[in-house]
Amino acid sequence: MRFIYKRPRMEDVSEELSIIMDIMVSKTFVMIDLFWLCLLFTLFLSPVLASFSMSVLFFCGSFALFASIYFYFFYPYIKDS
Repeated sequence: MRFIYKRPRMEDVSEELSIIMDIMVSKTFVMIDLFWLCLLFTLFLSPVLASFSMSVLFFCGSFALFASIYFYFFYPYIKDS
């Protein structure tokens, strides 16, 4: 059965991997991922936070902090390569 299956060419595999890498490091994908992680982080910390408005402020603050860290440290290196 192994001899029936034809392996793809290395160029095709490399092209598909580059497409996947372009999607995975795109700014939109990272920001959506950051949104869900900050939301999950806020939901896990909701018993500790005092009120709903404090939770919203914590979510906005954590999202802004992590987004600024991403744009300051990682985005210039991804953009250049």
